[in-house]
Amino acid sequence: MVKKQSIVFLLILPLVFILNACAANEAQSRLLAIGHGGGYLSAAMYAADYEADVQQFRSSSDIAYALLSGALDAGFIEADKLAALAELDGFERLTIVGKVTYPYGATLVLRKGLNVRLQELDGLVIAASSPECVLLDEFVVDAERLGAELSDVKFIYMAFEAMLPALESGVVDAAIIKGSFAVIAQSEGYSILYQNWDVEPGDECCPAIIDQAALVLLAQREKLSAVQSFVGALSEAQTLSPDELRQAVAGNTTLTLEILHGQPVPEFSAADDELLAIFIEAANDHNNNGDEDHD
Repeated sequence: MVKKQSIVFLLILPLVFILNACAANEAQSRLLAIGHGGGYLSAAMYAADYEADVQQFRSSSDIAYALLSGALDAGFIEADKLAALAELDGFERLTIVGKVTYPYGATLVLRKGLNVRLQELDGLVIAASSPECVLLDEFVVDAERLGAELSDVKFIYMAFEAMLPALESGVVDAAIIKGSFAVIAQSEGYSILYQNWDVEPGDECCPAIIDQAALVLLAQREKLSAVQSFVGALSEAQTLSPDELRQAVAGNTTLTLEILHGQPVPEFSAADDELLAIFIEAANDHNNNGDEDHD
């Protein structure tokens, strides 16, 4: 009798392991699939105490299409891509649940190999986002106050996303970028000559959030209740000290603490579809103004 019981036990034991493995796989499949682009803007996500199927993508476009296809439950996209994404089929199944903001700031980045002081910029080619760019205005005021001569500087205008490639190719000698590009520039080996974090974002035609929002967290509407717990974990992580958030970034990226300590920390907060309305209105105003650029 003992032998028969032993045989039965030995037969049941593998079955228990199989059932446990199946249960583990099922639990894994229930994890939220979250897409992100990496980098320092993901500070709260790196620091959050939350178990999820986190997937890193090369671009916001890849994340957007994964969201539209249903392959992701939630994902971070670049804020300036939001209005265009809203026009695509399937966007109605998505909703905004959070945002990552970053101080607007004004940063002058030099091309690699260029070693000049602020008073030695005359004759250089400098990129800005538009002639009316508030960052350009603040830079000019500060530079002239500090004794710089800018009468022979050639300013050319392009989107912020085009500035680092323009520096790399030598099309421009320097670029006036907004704050959220400063860490990217440093991580790619560019030097910063000037920074001003006191620039007031927004104006009469563009709310400040347009200038400060860096990422938007989108979620599937049908997964909204499950995603809210993830949003709560991100909000909780945001209460950590700046140094703790920087440590989380350094531990999950190639960015060094030396770079991160010189820059502000991105801030995650909950949001809803009111943010979408703001971005769509700003995009429509921009289009109605023709080719006039606004940063």
